[in-house]
Amino acid sequence: MKTSTLLRITRVQYREFAETTKSIGMALNLSSFKRMEKSWGTYSPWALLVCNDVRENEPSWKERSLITLAASINSEQLRSNGARRIELDWGVLEDHEIYPFILWHEIGHRVDNFSIIEIMLMNDLEVRDRCHSFIRSTNELLADRYAWNHIRPGEPIPLSEIGKRHQETAAEALAYLNKRALRNSPCKCPLAAGQYFDVPEYMLDGAQRAAFIGPDVSRSLVANITARHKKRITEGKRPLY
Repeated sequence: MKTSTLLRITRVQYREFAETTKSIGMALNLSSFKRMEKSWGTYSPWALLVCNDVRENEPSWKERSLITLAASINSEQLRSNGARRIELDWGVLEDHEIYPFILWHEIGHRVDNFSIIEIMLMNDLEVRDRCHSFIRSTNELLADRYAWNHIRPGEPIPLSEIGKRHQETAAEALAYLNKRALRNSPCKCPLAAGQYFDVPEYMLDGAQRAAFIGPDVSRSLVANITARHKKRITEGKRPLY
């Protein structure tokens, strides 16, 4: 079913999605469409703080990359913008498919994309620059395909109007990168399974966010993280999320 509504991620969904991202080595964060600069999901390869066990008042920490999802999604806006995608028309997504699709799309950026870092390190500047001209759109195309194969395995990709016009160009870009660029390396360090393990620091900023994790989160830990973030904002520093 397709409706024009504001979809909100539930606590059950968050916990299920978090287990999925942790299996490939990434913690799951929630933010807002506005704070994410008008994105419904993002993948950050940069190491950020993850709490080993949020039930402890003074837990240990480590650094891991994150996937972030918008806590709410305007389904009508997503479908409208999705109709202008490089290949796959997001407008076909049913309401119940939207959040899983965004999740798998961001996972696709981690596990089925060309490595931007590897391209930056290329010695042949002409090849490097041409790869750079292709990589953004091609990585989006690959992430869309990866998500579609998880949401509707075996079904043909529904082409957007842009996708219909640029099939040949997109295929040429993908072929060029396949010959000259490397893909991201596979995950070798999955995070700990279980709702209270390996949680992003961001999810501990306030009781409302911590409730997505579960009822046994340390109240003292949440109070300390919340105070730290408020102090950061008071000092005029950029918020941590």
